[in-house]
Amino acid sequence: MKFQHVLLLVFLWNVSLFSEQDEAFFETQRKRLSSSDIFEIRDAIDRLTFIKSNRGYRDILSALEGTPNFPTSENNAPAVKFYAAKALAKKGDKIAIPVLIKTFQKESASIIEYNPPKVRKISDGVTDRHSTSSPYFYEDGEISMVLACGEMLRALGSLPTTESSEQTIKQALSHPNFYIRSSAADAMYESNRKEWISSLADGLGKEQVSYAKISILSAIVGLERLPNQNFKAVTEMLSHEDPEVRKKASQSLRRLDLRIAAPYLEKAIHVENHPNVLSQMKEDYSYLISFRNP
Repeated sequence: MKFQHVLLLVFLWNVSLFSEQDEAFFETQRKRLSSSDIFEIRDAIDRLTFIKSNRGYRDILSALEGTPNFPTSENNAPAVKFYAAKALAKKGDKIAIPVLIKTFQKESASIIEYNPPKVRKISDGVTDRHSTSSPYFYEDGEISMVLACGEMLRALGSLPTTESSEQTIKQALSHPNFYIRSSAADAMYESNRKEWISSLADGLGKEQVSYAKISILSAIVGLERLPNQNFKAVTEMLSHEDPEVRKKASQSLRRLDLRIAAPYLEKAIHVENHPNVLSQMKEDYSYLISFRNP
């Protein structure tokens, strides 16, 4: 009995110790989320995302909302909202939906049709020469609110559908900004609901911007999952003059996961000269031709 009593004490001590360590972990991440360093905030969000416990969920939600009383605070930076939205999509809990909708509506209301490329100086050199509104070619420190709002929409699409989230995504498909429209199409694809196809088809008929057009077309093809005319239209986008469009087309063929798309990618790889796009195409091609269990 004495031995059993000792074992019980040891067990309770260990439980208490781990509990204290857990509490210390969450408290540390909360402090880091209040940091003025974007990269430290991002790391804290990552740590809260990839743990089994959901205790850090509301901390990520708070990071998404920011600090409204201090509008110039680094905690309100688009990059913070960008990574928080990504994290909420990975966590997958519908508790995030109201906050995602509220934050998206607040931040997207003032977004204009297009963010022009920033003025660059000779001293900037040739690196990072793309617009801060670029859908793909950006650095962590140059994530714009447009990109952050796009991630919020994709997160909404990946979470369980509600009447409010459905309405938000549908309205975003006609937003003035092309990247928001593109992200709404991505969200419709992420939801995996064929009911969106008619709305996407209507949006495609009105769309004038190539990047948004390939996004809408990709969503339709992804939901249809058929080697039809829409599929052919996506393969034709692999030769578009805009590298961002070519990259989006490549990713679309990968997620469609039809082996018949591989020859189109192989042909595109032979003529691709943009390093980012070439790397994506090679990765997508390898995925399509690889053997995977059904």
